[in-house]
Amino acid sequence: MKKIIILFLWFLFSQPNHAHNQTPLIDSRIDDPIELTKKIINEGTDSWNEKAKQRILEIYGTGELTNTSDKNYLLLESPSLVFDYYQGGFANTQELLNKDLFLKILDQAVNSPDIVSAEVAKASQEQSLKEYLMAYEIAKKFKETNSLSNEEAIKFLENRFGYSKLNFAKNLTEASVENYNPSADKKNAKKVISKINFIKRTYPSKIPLINVLAELEEFYHLLQEANIGLTAYVPYNNFKNSVYKLNKQRINERIQWRSSIEITYPTSGTVWIAPGPVEIKWTTSNLDESKNIKFFLTRDDVVVQVLGVFENNQFAKDVKLRKGLPPGDKYKIMGIELFPINKYHIAKYATPYFTIKKEDKIPEEPIAETPAEVQETPNVVVDAPVEVAEVLVEPVPEPAEVVEKPVVEEQEPIETTTAVEEGPNETLVREKVKTPNRTIFEGRKISYQKELLVDNEIITISLYDHGREDGDIVSIYLNGEQIVSKHVLTYKKRSFDVKLNINKSNDLFLYAHNLGNFPPNTVSLEIKDGSNSENIILNSDLSSCEAVLINVKQ
Repeated sequence: MKKIIILFLWFLFSQPNHAHNQTPLIDSRIDDPIELTKKIINEGTDSWNEKAKQRILEIYGTGELTNTSDKNYLLLESPSLVFDYYQGGFANTQELLNKDLFLKILDQAVNSPDIVSAEVAKASQEQSLKEYLMAYEIAKKFKETNSLSNEEAIKFLENRFGYSKLNFAKNLTEASVENYNPSADKKNAKKVISKINFIKRTYPSKIPLINVLAELEEFYHLLQEANIGLTAYVPYNNFKNSVYKLNKQRINERIQWRSSIEITYPTSGTVWIAPGPVEIKWTTSNLDESKNIKFFLTRDDVVVQVLGVFENNQFAKDVKLRKGLPPGDKYKIMGIELFPINKYHIAKYATPYFTIKKEDKIPEEPIAETPAEVQETPNVVVDAPVEVAEVLVEPVPEPAEVVEKPVVEEQEPIETTTAVEEGPNETLVREKVKTPNRTIFEGRKISYQKELLVDNEIITISLYDHGREDGDIVSIYLNGEQIVSKHVLTYKKRSFDVKLNINKSNDLFLYAHNLGNFPPNTVSLEIKDGSNSENIILNSDLSSCEAVLINVKQ
């Protein structure tokens, strides 16, 4: 009995001081993030006071984050949650990961589980400390002011798990390599190596994060089936299983509290008269009143007017429609949240189609012009033509329908410097990009990312979705002419040949018709001239377009 008591006391006091005061997994049935945050702070006094903070800093560091770890090892915190993590809005889908680093992580996961585990622990501990300190500052402010905004509450809830993850990471750091129990399945082990070789052959020097997540998930399942490397390392599995629960709750909460917009007026039966003033009504969730929302008018899913930016007061009146809008029943209103809490998830909403009609005009009666010689009254002096002389004899004709083809605004040529990533088959990228006259297109700013030199005037262009398939609709323009119209981007490449003008720089740019589920619209382009190829990523939103200049060798 005495030995049991001694063993129990040793276990109790050998744990880090904060381990038995970890933040509990609060029941997420509390729907209001502010109320849940208050509950956690008020009930977790041992976690969110100054004494707790100092204890954490003594154990895990000074709080001066050095970023000595490679954050990409965090991908191995919860490998089976990587896509959920992405969907929860925690990952930057535009990020590119160095292929050599990714292959290094995979190789270590197979052959050096203790080394890769140490890197995962270091990255997790540094990130967890950062998250805890962010949550602590919000808790401190709440205690001092007794006030809490929706934005602060969500930020606290997202980062509070860092407190518990610190201990899990520390345990993994101190683990022994002796806890490695492989029982390799040779057949599945070959599949693991085959997957690594596939990644090595398939991708360029930098891999889009979305592709990394997909490959990592498949690789980890193969590793589990083979029961080798990281999956056979007991300390890592203990760490992974513990962190999984925290990350899963964090993801579920974040999705639950995403900001959202619903436009309640206009509806499918609405008829607006242009150019008269109109109203817009909407409701939101998890969006502070201080936030702004930008509204667009679209026709056939193409933006035809920016209606304005309004505070989130659920009502905007006296919104002016521009003159010359053609009548039709293919109009929508789109609302987009500005400056979101979560920059990887932007609340947006598009109404059903509704109708716009032209204002009925009553023809004015023509007024006969009074001859000058009739005006003989001596007391009237006419110094200028009388006003009635300017009245048209015929009614004013209705304005012609607006042509949907965007109007190109011509400007003086400018020069701009461009930072360019190296590619394995790069033909030529110039330090200075001399833009043509086109820097504005239908009110959208065009920014040039690269200047290419190709061998032939006939080139092949292939385009596909860069990142997750999320309903992006784009058009591609060459020298102001539409060569791809309203194409829905997928992972499947769409290829076509175009002829360049050999006597000038050819501008090729991406035009977005929507923002998809994960803004902005991003397209991968592959340009081939017969002997060389160049891979380019272009982004576009509803106010700007990215472009490249293409020149033909003379």
